[in-house]
Amino acid sequence: MAKSTLSISRPCRIVSTGQYLPAPVSSESIEEKHGLPKGWSMKYSGVNVRHQVTHETLAIMGSQAAQQALDAASLTLDDIDVFITGGSGFDQIIPCQAALTLSAMEGGSHAHCEAFHVNTTCLSFVTAFALAADKLQLPDVKRVLVVAAEVASKGIGPENWETLTLFGDGAAAVILEETNLPHCGLVAHMHKTYTEGTQAAQIPGGGIAKWIEDHAFDPALHHFHMDGRELLRLALEHLPTHMTEFFARTGTSWSEVDWTLPHQASKTGMGMIPKLAQVHPDRVINILEHTGNCIAASIPMALHELVYKDRLQPGQTAFMTGTSAGFAIGSLLYQHA
Repeated sequence: MAKSTLSISRPCRIVSTGQYLPAPVSSESIEEKHGLPKGWSMKYSGVNVRHQVTHETLAIMGSQAAQQALDAASLTLDDIDVFITGGSGFDQIIPCQAALTLSAMEGGSHAHCEAFHVNTTCLSFVTAFALAADKLQLPDVKRVLVVAAEVASKGIGPENWETLTLFGDGAAAVILEETNLPHCGLVAHMHKTYTEGTQAAQIPGGGIAKWIEDHAFDPALHHFHMDGRELLRLALEHLPTHMTEFFARTGTSWSEVDWTLPHQASKTGMGMIPKLAQVHPDRVINILEHTGNCIAASIPMALHELVYKDRLQPGQTAFMTGTSAGFAIGSLLYQHA
């Protein structure tokens, strides 16, 4: 199928991307520190190196990734009309993370653009990308800067080896702009939540239901808990229907997509993608071994890998997809020009 036959629902164009990674932490050092068998992380989590903050906040990491995207496009914050942050974490409960990240940017103290935060956990960037495309259909919005930053290392305890070795910290950003180029932009976006999986991935404490004044720190409440088997069961149950419905909207099929950018959920999940898509593994951006699962930052980090190395060419499609706590499945197809 010729790519030009795809129908663009929301014209927009990726201008540039940026990324920030804190200090690398090897699996060998984690295994030695916590008494795990040597090689356990690579065998079961598929992660050799992840990155963990030493002094950085979400605002610091996000602002660095955003600045890199601005510099790559020879732009400044004055050129941005809407600033969107996405992710499961926050530096403070109030104000919203978008305000904190924007204020940490070069020129942020004088920025007056619209800024807001999106939290659909692992799918936050995909949701934010779709919202950015929506905003770019307005006559007074020319460019949108989307930033996803996550610090997983703060909420991970040593009691679960899978989560201990799987997750990493990092941030990535993308600038989208309005375009009149034909066949460039968002083709389709779909997000569905299946609340039967609400407790399959969660941090129960820290919110209104279990407020900090009423509940002292307890790993059972304040560390991330994930039931990997239940999440895999939910994915296997709902993914086939989701993909069938999604691609029915696009006028193409998964196997015809040029690049698949999945959420870097797990070694098992990443191994399933080429088989489900019926594509060569080289067409699936897999950065899990070198970054770990960076929650909402995983997909934009994969996108940065694609854009930074000039692998996303005009006319090609990029399919962003993944699952998130909730349980939810989200997908977005973008065509470049």
